[in-house]
Amino acid sequence: MSGTAPGSASGRRAGLGVPRLVGRVRDLSLLGRALDERPGPVVVAGEAGIGKSRLLAELLRQRPETALVAVCLPFREPYTLGPVVDAVRTLAGGVADLSLTGLAGALRPLFPEWADQLPPAPEPLPDAAAARHRLLRALVELIDALGVGLFAVEDAHWADETTLELLLFLCARRAHPRVVLTYRPEDVRPDSLLRRLVAQSGVTRLEPGPMDTAGTADLVSSMLGGEPVSAEFAAFLHGHTDGLPLAIEECVRLLYDRADLVWEDGAWLRRDLAELVVPPSIRDAVLERTSRLGPATGAVLAALAVLEGDQRPTLVAEVAGVSLDEAESGLAEAVAGGLLHEDRGSRVGFRHILAARTVYHALGGLERGRLHLRAGEALEREPVRRVAELARHFREAGDDGRWAVYAEQAADRAVSSGDPRTAFVLLLDVLTGRAARGAAVSRLVQRMPLYAAPGNAPLSELVAALREAADGELTPQERTEAAWQLARLMFHAGDVEAASAEMERIVPGLVRDRPAAAVRAMMMLARPLATAHPAAHHREWLERAGRLVAGPPDPVPEDRLSFLVDRADTLLVLGDPEGWTAARGLPADGTSPGEVLQQARGFANIGEAAMLWGRYGDARQRLDAAAALARRHQYLRLHDLVGATLAHLDWLTGARSAAVHWAASALDADEPVLRADALLLLGLDEAARGDHRQASERVRAAIAVGRPRGPADGSRDPSAVVARLAVAAGRPEEALAATEAAWRLVAAKELWLWAAEIAPLRIRALLATGRVAEARRAAAAFTAGTRGLDAPMAAAAGKLTAALLARAEGEPADAAGRFEEAGAAWAALPRPHDALLAREDAACCRLAAGERDRAVAALREVFDGLTSLGATGDADRVRRRLADEGVRIGGRAGRPGYGDRLSPRELDVVGLLVEGRTSAQIARVLGLSPRTVEKHVLSAMRKRNAPSRTALAVAVVESGDVPPPGNAPRPHLTTG
Repeated sequence: MSGTAPGSASGRRAGLGVPRLVGRVRDLSLLGRALDERPGPVVVAGEAGIGKSRLLAELLRQRPETALVAVCLPFREPYTLGPVVDAVRTLAGGVADLSLTGLAGALRPLFPEWADQLPPAPEPLPDAAAARHRLLRALVELIDALGVGLFAVEDAHWADETTLELLLFLCARRAHPRVVLTYRPEDVRPDSLLRRLVAQSGVTRLEPGPMDTAGTADLVSSMLGGEPVSAEFAAFLHGHTDGLPLAIEECVRLLYDRADLVWEDGAWLRRDLAELVVPPSIRDAVLERTSRLGPATGAVLAALAVLEGDQRPTLVAEVAGVSLDEAESGLAEAVAGGLLHEDRGSRVGFRHILAARTVYHALGGLERGRLHLRAGEALEREPVRRVAELARHFREAGDDGRWAVYAEQAADRAVSSGDPRTAFVLLLDVLTGRAARGAAVSRLVQRMPLYAAPGNAPLSELVAALREAADGELTPQERTEAAWQLARLMFHAGDVEAASAEMERIVPGLVRDRPAAAVRAMMMLARPLATAHPAAHHREWLERAGRLVAGPPDPVPEDRLSFLVDRADTLLVLGDPEGWTAARGLPADGTSPGEVLQQARGFANIGEAAMLWGRYGDARQRLDAAAALARRHQYLRLHDLVGATLAHLDWLTGARSAAVHWAASALDADEPVLRADALLLLGLDEAARGDHRQASERVRAAIAVGRPRGPADGSRDPSAVVARLAVAAGRPEEALAATEAAWRLVAAKELWLWAAEIAPLRIRALLATGRVAEARRAAAAFTAGTRGLDAPMAAAAGKLTAALLARAEGEPADAAGRFEEAGAAWAALPRPHDALLAREDAACCRLAAGERDRAVAALREVFDGLTSLGATGDADRVRRRLADEGVRIGGRAGRPGYGDRLSPRELDVVGLLVEGRTSAQIARVLGLSPRTVEKHVLSAMRKRNAPSRTALAVAVVESGDVPPPGNAPRPHLTTG
């Protein structure tokens, strides 16, 4: 279907050919060398129309390997692994002749047409991330079995997240197939995994530039049968197109269609340049060109624009509403005119997405709807139903019934593929678009993976849709179900007060109609969240849930274990020692996957509750057990969440390099709560180093990105961190404001265990502002509320508040002793940083009491301890205090005393270096300048006698100073 040489008898249009690849010899050579000589992925980046796809096509034409080419399309919501699935179908007609293991059974949801050729489907996994990981491993096995040597992805900025995870998975193997992709940087979403992929070390990046005037002349000449083009004409075109290859080509074709360029007597004749009018955009050029085409050609172009991608002529004819002969004639005209291309499978598609988008948006709304309906009905008759595409077509056609059906099927496939986010968005689209009504709304909400919601705004949209449905005509049972789903949604959206009121109202109906849901509702009411209800109120709901579970009918084992886990955890969060007895009584072994997941969740939740009590040894034991179970059974999301809790525990107990290493790796995590925890830890680290401005920015970012935490989260409550920063910076009023809401909540609920983190900070701030009587009342309330609890955290906080009050009352010697007791209590937890700060306060009281020698000796020890811990900002304060006493310690805190050991900051830098981060990336993560990062790298190289950065990375991993990349806690699937 392509054009012929000038002067051909086939007509005027045949005189204009598809341009050769011009001005890209060097780029093509660099790409080939990168694939032959470098192990990492190869990316081609640039704006639309710069020639990325043409460069990739030429590269693939020259390479000997079997290539799998996935083309990403600009769907409103990309369907899970769609580009890869289509590419595999194009490459292979079946898998019957391939050697596949049982793992390949996980591919059945993606390739239902091969069900009789694939192994049996494996047992479903209760964890979406684990299901996704298993699916990716199965897909890689299939790719290997097909002998794919090169995996190419076009327009990766439109790829779904699971496809990007597959790319990261393949890149991490450092083996075949090699990965090469094209993308537009300006169209990459801020949270896309593509940013992580293209920023990793070892990536070869190529950015083709626009054509110069000479290149413009060569490109035009290649379209005109090799005939020369005048410098004047080339300069004219270059000036109107900025050297963008696609724009040059479209302008030449338009000029040719207008007869502004004609071939007569063996030469190209051009009108006076002053008379030529070139449209200002590619869009206008495409529209003018298509307006000159015949009716059949216009019809097939419209059909292709609606279908998107490369399609068979028979399908195009059906959607266009023309005969196959008419369709083939129109397609041939469009291919000859350079608008379309034809692949080796005789499928046709637009040569560039800009042309497709132009044709699509030029259609009227009614015409688009008519074509989408035809496309949907035609695709319904296909042997394999592409349900995501069917949902899209029927949505655009306004056929709500079929849109909802196919969207639900597409969501099911997304969930089975381990892609809950896509499932959530597909169903959200149906519900907010009012394609589902009545009881169907509640049913769909119940099926939605709410944890995958990208923020609270979509949840608020769901609340509105469900409220509207609940006000409609429903049976009593349907109304109860709608109210139950509405209450669940409000809880997830953070509207706890309203959710609690709604849930209390519907519990009787749930007990009657859905006992299992009633237990879940009661347990949500038993959780002491951000309501003003006292602890006794929550305890009453916990007991009611227990009575319901104990009565007939017996719950399934998984539901019973879930209740027992939640009961033990809730008791501990309520400050009830009975929770420890309940925790010890939990079953040690699970049989089904669901029971094992509940067991792992129990270890994780009770470990986190143990941190609230200050039982750090117990917390680590349980969290390590949770991590081991999650790792063994591939509960990847749970593993990531446990990793965040362990990182906070590391921070508190002094393993700060490990905590910062985790935080740096989790900044790009998918889940907001993980990113918030990472930002909070980095803020704490920067505060300890004395950079309070940067620390405050990190904490503000954590509050903005994560779902809100409260005082029950202890050290992970942002208000406690804000107060700590404010106290350290000498801004007591700010500390009081930060803790006010949490303090009121604790007092209303009478859950003083929750105040262990903020009580000393608030009392310091009250004393600093002269509100001594209020400080005494606060301390008395906290002490009375935690009396009798075997909670080391509360005990240490109580000793510290007593010391603060003693100092305020002008009793330095007594205060010194109390601070020392507090320091010993913090050290026993252990929380070494807080212990050192308490000992610093004790030493200052000793100075005030006239015990200089004892105080100076203590301050020296505190200085050494803070320096070793990496808290150089605090150490500088102690150094200045010693200088005031005439005791000089050479240099700035943190620099002396390491010898051949790496300093804490050097360990932070080198840990990120081992991950493959560049100096610029390390600087961004740690809040340093690239020059400072380089200084730390050079210092570490000298200490390890390493001649290069690579040698340094090997040395620190072998020495055990830094864990290898594979052992680092993973913020999401793709780091493993």
